[in-house]
Amino acid sequence: MSTTRRRALLASTVAAACLVAVGSFVVVSTHTAPVVSSTRAVAVAGAPARVEHADVRAGARTDVHPDARVPVREQVVSGPLGSGDRSGAITFAYAGDSITARPDSWLHALEPDTRFHAVGGYAHSGYRADQVLAEIGPVHDADVLVVELGTNDVNQAVPTATTIANVDAVVRRVGAEHVLVVAGPPSDWTTSRWGADRRTGQVVLSRALERDAAEHGWSYTDPFAAFRQPDGAWVSGTSPDGIHGTAATNVGVARAMATAIAEASR
Repeated sequence: MSTTRRRALLASTVAAACLVAVGSFVVVSTHTAPVVSSTRAVAVAGAPARVEHADVRAGARTDVHPDARVPVREQVVSGPLGSGDRSGAITFAYAGDSITARPDSWLHALEPDTRFHAVGGYAHSGYRADQVLAEIGPVHDADVLVVELGTNDVNQAVPTATTIANVDAVVRRVGAEHVLVVAGPPSDWTTSRWGADRRTGQVVLSRALERDAAEHGWSYTDPFAAFRQPDGAWVSGTSPDGIHGTAATNVGVARAMATAIAEASR
């Protein structure tokens, strides 16, 4: 073999070795570089269902209140409640929001009391008065309609006059013989995402509800009086979130409601 051919063969061998080395590096880097894991992470983040499930697993649910494990969107009550013989019971309908719809609410605390019978109505956590109006229907066999609405109107900065007009429309829709209007609950919150002072707003709404009840000859009650501080906040220890009462608080609210419903039915 000539010197020239030996040099050419050597050069080819070196070039091939370099190509193999480079190829090996490319293959290895393809499997080990963080680009691959980053691409997968982006793909997961772009899938809403996966992100939602991950949030749930991490306990990041924001639609569940501290002392009620039922998601807010599922805290809905409608139709009759209570079992057993209710003959002779005072019948009532209900129109409310979370104060009435939550699993540990006054309505559920009152349910075992056979002196009363909830024969229909509609309550939905998070709903304003107009939203309940859109869902509720006539309950003609109710002696009393209990109207507990306006908390979410206050939160969402709905004008008080609008709330009162929707409360009046609910009363007309249900058609009960007697009406019991309920004051707004205390509030530890002085702000909301809609820019409302929830505590002051509840006081203003309650005064308007009381005036409206008086003008129509309806009954009015404040079952939260024992749990409200002079400044409108909850008494310490009576609310888990500054908005709703504890289960124990709601038992006390239910007692006050029982007295008020009985008086309104006369």
